[in-house]
Amino acid sequence: MDSRAVIVGCTWIAVMVIAATYLVVGGVYWGTDIAVGLLVLIAFMVTFAVGFGLEYFQTKMDKEKPSTKELTQVSAELTQIRSIVNDLADKVDNIQKELQD
Repeated sequence: MDSRAVIVGCTWIAVMVIAATYLVVGGVYWGTDIAVGLLVLIAFMVTFAVGFGLEYFQTKMDKEKPSTKELTQVSAELTQIRSIVNDLADKVDNIQKELQD
């Protein structure tokens, strides 16, 4: 079973238990009706957020992942930059030694 289905199912079960407790203990009045209505609204929000929103962000993140080819290219470029920086550091050291002598 998908973890999203478990989250949605548990949310609705919790809302049913809390709403039933509100109605049994508090009776059917405007205050309890509003509280139960807010719980149901929150359950709908969780249902649609988990059901649709998280999947959208996951696919968006998957599309933005760099490919292996791009990673290899960036790695090669970094290796070239490192070698150039090391060459420049050696040249600077040689120049400093000549200036000190």
